[in-house]
Amino acid sequence: MRELLKLKVKTSSRNMDEASLELQLEVYADELARFPADCVLQALKGAGRQKWWPDWGALESMLTPLQELRQRLLRDLKARDNLIHRRHGRERLNSEGPEALSFFLKDLEPQHESGIRGE
Repeated sequence: MRELLKLKVKTSSRNMDEASLELQLEVYADELARFPADCVLQALKGAGRQKWWPDWGALESMLTPLQELRQRLLRDLKARDNLIHRRHGRERLNSEGPEALSFFLKDLEPQHESGIRGE
């Protein structure tokens, strides 16, 4: 809910009365609960770069590829774990959480040059 509120502040939208705004945020939060938290955070961050508040279809179209990528990565990690039987159990458990996926999801963000100039 906090991230939705941040998105609401960062983007423009049509005027709503307080009850309508609460209902909209509640509906979005309920819908977003169907997706993994790391995917939701990534999509809301991307939506925050836009000028306008996203309709649900636009937000869902951002979430679906992230969720599919997450599922593929988890399958690949699990398949790799099955090939390497001698790995420590604790390390294997850590490779299945959102922390492991955040590394891969960061690669999806556009890279910003930090003051490097071409000659």
